[in-house]
This record gives sequence, structure tokens and C-alpha cells, in this order.
Amino acid sequence: MMLNNSCKAYRASFASLLDNINVGSMPSTPYTKRYLQHLLDHRHYYIAIYAHVLDSAIEKSKQSKTELNLLDFGAGNGLLGLFARHCGFNKVFLCDINSNFVDASRLVAQQMNLSIDGFIVGELSQVSEALQTHLDIIVGTDVIEHIYNLDHFFKSITHINPQMITVFSTASNPDNFYKVRQLKKLQVKDEFVGGDPEDFALAGEEKHAAYVDIRKAILQKHLPHMPASELLQWAQASRGLREDDIVRLAKGQPVEIDFPFASADTNTCHPYTGSWSERILSINNYQQLYNRYGYTLQLKNGFYNSFDGRLKRAVNIFMNLLIKILGRKTAPFITLIGFPHK
Repeated sequence: MMLNNSCKAYRASFASLLDNINVGSMPSTPYTKRYLQHLLDHRHYYIAIYAHVLDSAIEKSKQSKTELNLLDFGAGNGLLGLFARHCGFNKVFLCDINSNFVDASRLVAQQMNLSIDGFIVGELSQVSEALQTHLDIIVGTDVIEHIYNLDHFFKSITHINPQMITVFSTASNPDNFYKVRQLKKLQVKDEFVGGDPEDFALAGEEKHAAYVDIRKAILQKHLPHMPASELLQWAQASRGLREDDIVRLAKGQPVEIDFPFASADTNTCHPYTGSWSERILSINNYQQLYNRYGYTLQLKNGFYNSFDGRLKRAVNIFMNLLIKILGRKTAPFITLIGFPHK
């Protein structure tokens, strides 16, 4: 890649631009502000990830970034898309299913004095309805592991542009034993105990009951005459399904799922939103998915935060060297790069 087409050269100037953000003055929800503050506190690490994602997309497009139109999907507060704008992409759009985050991303863009070509609330299927612009690239960080039905998602991608370049980073690295163990604990807690925003900085917007109990309540609402002896069985059998599909399954109607064993092991999703709890899929699962829609999948290993704190930095520099030797087994995240078959 030509140096002037790389986004790495823009990291320092973007980090300085972030100083313009006043989180306390933003009329946003506590969760969006807490999430944004976390990103700002570790800005150099996240900007390095953003440059890694954008450069991976540019490499596959073989075009100048000034000619490329990009969508930041699952944009949250919008920093990835705003970095793309700062780096000189032609047009940049932000999309998130959560209207609170879309509103927050507008405020962040205003405070940074960066223009965005469109803000979209909704799923990817809404993007093609909202935009008349040709899209070349879809990127996202920490989003693909939450998408309810990846088959529907990739169908929408091919509908928008069959030649789309996609780049998604995810911390749900199935080959990192310690990461998998950490994520499984989170999944078990969501399924059997419930969640609380106080659990950790990025835990979520609201408290929620155990997912298995939410599914029982859904079944009781839609099928009030279901015998109590069957209620728990159906609640357990429908793990990994959203409300509409939970009811279909219990009624004996066909349910369309993206992977036959998507809820195998401890994988679980929020029964109302369908958002997976850091879904863990094998690399083979991802390869099959991308291949089904005419894409080749390339994987890149992520890296640890070697920017914050002396001791932490020293340890993580060593861990990053270890990744070069052991590969995905020690990577804190992986990057999925999809591009059309040649």
C-alpha cells in the first residue's frame, strides 16, 4: 500500500482532535457517555485498531481512499467512521440499531467539526432503503459477534453491492483459550443470572434478567396454555433465538437460523433484541458463511494495547511479539476481511 493511502499517518492528528470532545456536556444516555469515555481513555489503542481495519479494506479495494464510500456498521459513538472521514475517504456513513448511539455520534461529529454524509438508525437492510449512494466498503469493530442472523446480514451486503469489501474486528477469537473462557463466563451469567451495567464499563445500557427466564416469560405471554412441565423445556430449547423465533419454534413452525449449532455450548442471545453475548463461532463457520455469499475470507491477528501504562505496556509489547510466534492462539482479537472471489 502506498504510504499516502494508509491511515496510519493520521493517527496522531486524530488523537489530538479527540481533545475537542466534552463528554460531560453531551445530552446523551449514561451508557453512550460511559462507552465514549472508555474509548477516549484508551484512544491510542483504539485508533491503532481503526487504522488496522481501514488499511485492510483499502488493501483489498486497490483504490485510493479518496474514491471509496464507506459505511461504519454498528458504529456506536462513530469514532471509526469519523477516523475514516479524517483520513480522507470519499463518503462516510454511520449506522447503528441503537438510536441513542446514532444521536451521540452526531454530537461527537459536531464537536470534532467532522462532516458525515449520513446517519442511519436500523439494521443493514435499512441502509439500502436510506441511501442512494454506491457503497464500496463496510467496516465494524466489535459488532459481527452480536449480529442475530449472519445469513440475513450477508444477503443484505450482496444486495447493496456484490463486490463489497467487508472488514470486521472481533474479540470473540475462538482459538484463544483464555479469551474463550472469559467470554463463556459472560455468556453463562447472561443466560442464568442476568446482567447489570455495573458489572464492567461496557456491560450494557440496562439491567436484564436471566435470558432463560426472559424466554419463559415470552412463552407464557404468547402460549398461556402451555403446561408448566413444558415451559422450562421450551425455554431451554430456544436458547439463541429471538422472541419471534422462540414462538415459532414452540408452535412447531419452521425457524430460519444462520448456523445449525449457533447456540451450541454456551452461546446465547438477548431474547428481545437478538443480540448475541459475544457469540463464539469457529473459523470454519466463518469461512463457510463467507463462501456461501461469494466471498473469500482472510484473517489477520489483532494486537494488545501497548500504549497505556509502563508495566502494562511492557507486558503487552511482549504479548504482541508472542502473537508473531503463536498466531491466533494468543491474539486478543481477530480481523475478518471479506472480498469477492476472483
